Amino acid sequence: MSKKAGTFHSVPFAPGFTFTGPVASFDSPEGFRAMASRAGQLVTRFEIRRQFVDGETVCSIIDWEMALPVAPMTSAEILQVRDGQIVSGELIYDAQELRAAMAAST
Repeated sequence: MSKKAGTFHSVPFAPGFTFTGPVASFDSPEGFRAMASRAGQLVTRFEIRRQFVDGETVCSIIDWEMALPVAPMTSAEILQVRDGQIVSGELIYDAQELRAAMAAST
């Protein structure tokens, strides 16, 4: 388990990088890094259960927990990687409970 707290500073993103997820989407590495840094402060456990590679596509099954009143979550992350850089990312999970907890904390 990594203790990097979502910094992503050493992650190589391709020009035109995009990310879509159930809570937020981004069209730049800078926006994604800022979100990951904020979210990383709330993540208490993050474990890659399985990872599959098919050509330029990487799919990771991730178990994670947050310092919010939500049950542990499992997500699928799909990355497109070209020439050693992440071109796009998509995070898939049921975010209903997380959205409710985030709304209650504001």
